Amino acid sequence: MPYGGFFVVYQQAYRTGGEKMRIINRRPLVWFAVSWLAGASCAASLTGMGIVFAGLAVTAVLAALAIGKAATWRLAVMCLLAYGLASGERLWADARNVTAFTGLAESADPLQTSPASVSGTIVSPVEVDGDIAQFRAKLSSARVGSEAGARRLSETVLVRVRLKEQPQQEIAAAWQRGEQVQIAGELQQPAAQSNIGGFDYRRYLRSQGIHWLLQVQGTGAVHAAPGPAWTAAALLGRIDNARAWLGSRVDKLYPADQAGYMKGLVLGIREDLDPDQYGQFARLGLTHILAISGLHVAVFVYAFGGLLRLLRFTRCNLA
Repeated sequence: MPYGGFFVVYQQAYRTGGEKMRIINRRPLVWFAVSWLAGASCAASLTGMGIVFAGLAVTAVLAALAIGKAATWRLAVMCLLAYGLASGERLWADARNVTAFTGLAESADPLQTSPASVSGTIVSPVEVDGDIAQFRAKLSSARVGSEAGARRLSETVLVRVRLKEQPQQEIAAAWQRGEQVQIAGELQQPAAQSNIGGFDYRRYLRSQGIHWLLQVQGTGAVHAAPGPAWTAAALLGRIDNARAWLGSRVDKLYPADQAGYMKGLVLGIREDLDPDQYGQFARLGLTHILAISGLHVAVFVYAFGGLLRLLRFTRCNLA
């Protein structure tokens, strides 16, 4: 190839590299977000020196990009800062994610239980499935085992109530988020991973700040009463009631074979969805459409847009 041809190729490569650099620098928030996710992921999956080596590797890559002019030094520093902040935040959150039941020894035996009498607040919708009712409770006090009295604490547990007869389903379904409860049951650790590559239920719950299951026999061991009206749980309970009311309206608007589908699609209520219909969604890989907790995003955006129009907001005001 003549020397003139080499010069033309070099010019084109230089222009292409410069264009790539401009594209990267025009999207600093994207690279900041990617670095943040990388920091959180490394802190979640690595420990000790592994996090340190990962941080050094990220620093080297960002420095190389800046030296090669694929990114500005300012952007490289921003990305490194995002990585460090995300890693630190995740490590700080994990350090605080500990159980208040420090007197109970960690055990690999998922069947080991400790009798407990607790008080707290229901902080999730109550799910009734066959002979099991399940909800999350934020405990304010507990007496475990042979302790003389109840101790004050703050601990979220997953409560599983074994329903002994069919009428208890209606009793459990009447419990609402935000209610104060007193419960007598057995504290039990979630099952840990038993097979390589299997589902680790204990780790899954721990990621949500839950370290214990509270196994309860019958609704008679649960005493529920109305709680404070203006707590976050009580307000969410009102949203649950509104969601149930909307579900009843859908039942009236659509035939029986379509109402379950519409409630699952719009409101995220899957209890009334036909099993065969749900199986079709599963085979097509579309179950995420029905896995929405609360109001559907589109419905919420539509309602919010209507509110903004009532307040005389226009698209120009929001731009």
